[in-house]
Amino acid sequence: MGQTPARFVAFHEVSESGYAAVAQPTFSVTLARSEKGEVLVFNRYRQVWELPGGLIDAGESPRDCAVRELFEESGCRARNVEWLGLVEVEDGRTHFGAVFACDVDAVPESFSNEEIGALVACERGSRPQPLGHGDAALLNRFA
Repeated sequence: MGQTPARFVAFHEVSESGYAAVAQPTFSVTLARSEKGEVLVFNRYRQVWELPGGLIDAGESPRDCAVRELFEESGCRARNVEWLGLVEVEDGRTHFGAVFACDVDAVPESFSNEEIGALVACERGSRPQPLGHGDAALLNRFA
């Protein structure tokens, strides 16, 4: 059974040290840039292409979550990690996520696990579909 993709509500330009004034993020996502384009993963549960990311574990910082999730969902190692702000999404409830950008040196030719069915690095004009609503909004803003 699939999960409903979240709908993009807003992007909040706040500093990494000041995000608590807006909301406490429950997840992190990463716009990972390679020489071939941005890294997207196909989520088997939601049946959409999306930015690598996931829930922040207890005691974990949003930044550490972004780096961990990127590796777990794509096999890519983050470098030059940069805070971008908070994304607000809605799936029946409102959620906030920390958004980061980073560079990656290598993108595996293929990658999959229980959650992720495929991986691609792509430029703006060649993004796979269907693309998650919030992910598309973030890519259009930052990529």
